[in-house]
Amino acid sequence: MNAAHEGPSLAGLDLNLVVALDALTRERSVTRAAREMGVTQSAMSHSLRRLRVLLGDPLLVRGKGGMVLTPRAEALAVPLRSGLTTIRHALASPDAFDPKTARRAFTLATPDLFDAVIMPPLLARLEREAPLVDLAARPIELERIPARLETGELDLAIVPHIEGQPANEAPDDGGLLRRALFRDQGPACYLRAGHPALTGRKGARRRLGRVAYARLSHVMVSIGGTGPGYVDRALAEHGLTRRVALRVPSFAAAAAIVARSDLVLTAPTVLDRLTAVGRDVVCVAAPIRLPRHRIDMMWHERFTHDPPHRWFREVLLDVGRGEVVSR
Repeated sequence: MNAAHEGPSLAGLDLNLVVALDALTRERSVTRAAREMGVTQSAMSHSLRRLRVLLGDPLLVRGKGGMVLTPRAEALAVPLRSGLTTIRHALASPDAFDPKTARRAFTLATPDLFDAVIMPPLLARLEREAPLVDLAARPIELERIPARLETGELDLAIVPHIEGQPANEAPDDGGLLRRALFRDQGPACYLRAGHPALTGRKGARRRLGRVAYARLSHVMVSIGGTGPGYVDRALAEHGLTRRVALRVPSFAAAAAIVARSDLVLTAPTVLDRLTAVGRDVVCVAAPIRLPRHRIDMMWHERFTHDPPHRWFREVLLDVGRGEVVSR
């Protein structure tokens, strides 16, 4: 394309000149345009001179009854006004978010165990306060979460706390932020009813000891990775190891397997929400000291100040606080 038809470079264009040209094409008067913009007449005359040099056109010329626009200025007037309106709307403060009338869907990635904890009170809250807001839950895929949060494919991820990772601090190198959502009471052991490790003489229930626990075959819920978990580290402090016979990505699947096998599952006590504890599965205290689980919500800093996103995070925090109080 011929450079003569490309127009002035936008890189060095003073936006004030564009606003001045819009005022001049509407008012067709240097005096009135200056008054509208709140500048002196000499300042507006200076802007007009700069515009004439920039565009290679006189733009306003004297005619009968006052100043008139040149054909170039006439051609610029409407698209210029439309463009400035678009810019003003883009730079304006976002519209207030009204949850009572908003139609919006939020997508979360969350382990199935915490679906059972968070979703019932969250849905009840939305039914009262935001009846047109929908939810979608996605399985946790740890390696894909950062990219999906950045693009907005996911609004939030509900994830176990990573040791040493601060919450409610500055974003990490990937622009991700975390905030503590709730804490579990602490892990416990889940075994099938009638498990031989719990059955003493004459069928009496016996306590699960540390060594007996380590000797059992374990099922482990592993959302990502293949290395040792917090149970393995706790056992190592006592010089013990365990055999992880099965790794699964789902707490619901692990609970179903425990109910029909001699495997033992160590999991947060909120697992009670997913399985028929007391009938098919029994819950007993862990024979070693295990850390409590802290569950974080994670999002990308791009959406920190987005009104709908900010509102939804506050709702989730309220629900999480309620879960802590209710247990």
